Amino acid sequence: MSPVGWLPIVAELCVLDPPVWVFGGIAEEALLEGSVAREHGDIDLLVNRDALSRHIDAFEAIGYSSPQVYFEVVSGQPLVLGAERGGMPMEIGVYDEIESGVASFVLPTEEGLTRFLLPDDTLHHPVTEIDGTAVRTVSPLALYHLREAFILTGVFGPPRDKDAGIQARLRDRFLSDATEDDLRLRTVAA
Repeated sequence: MSPVGWLPIVAELCVLDPPVWVFGGIAEEALLEGSVAREHGDIDLLVNRDALSRHIDAFEAIGYSSPQVYFEVVSGQPLVLGAERGGMPMEIGVYDEIESGVASFVLPTEEGLTRFLLPDDTLHHPVTEIDGTAVRTVSPLALYHLREAFILTGVFGPPRDKDAGIQARLRDRFLSDATEDDLRLRTVAA
C-alpha cells in the first residue's frame, strides 16, 4: 500500500461516532514522527465492545467489508476483527470497560486467562493534527502497554526486531517521567 493512502482513511475513521482510537504502527508514527508517511500493512483501531455493533455499522457505511473474527480468547467475545476496503485492511481491537473509564482485554498467559488493564489515560490523549487531519490515538503509555502485553504473551507472534526500539522511543519521547509502576502492566485474573 502506498504510504500516502492512509491519512485520508485515518481522517474518515477518526470522526466516527462512537469514537475509535488508532493504535499500533500508524499511531506510533503519528505521535513519534508527526506524520503518517510510511507504508503500513493495516490500520489498527481500538473500539469499545459495548458499541461494537454500532462500530461495525459505521465501518460498513463507509465501505468496509463485514468484519471477520481474527482472534478470540473468550468464546463469543472477539478480541480482534478484520475488515477491508479497496485493499486497505483494518484490524479492530475490542476492549471491555469493566471499570468505568478503564479499557481492558483478556489474553492467555502461563497463569491462565489474564485481564490486562490499560492506563487511565488510554482514551484521553489529545487529538494529534497532521496536515489538517485529526488523528485520535490512544495515549503513548497505552501504546507502550499494548506492545508490552503482546510481547509478554506472544499471542500475535514472537517479538520483532523493531519492538524494543519503538518501546525505547516511546519511553524517551513521552514517558521519561514515568515511574516503574506506571510502566508495569496491570493485570488481574480473568
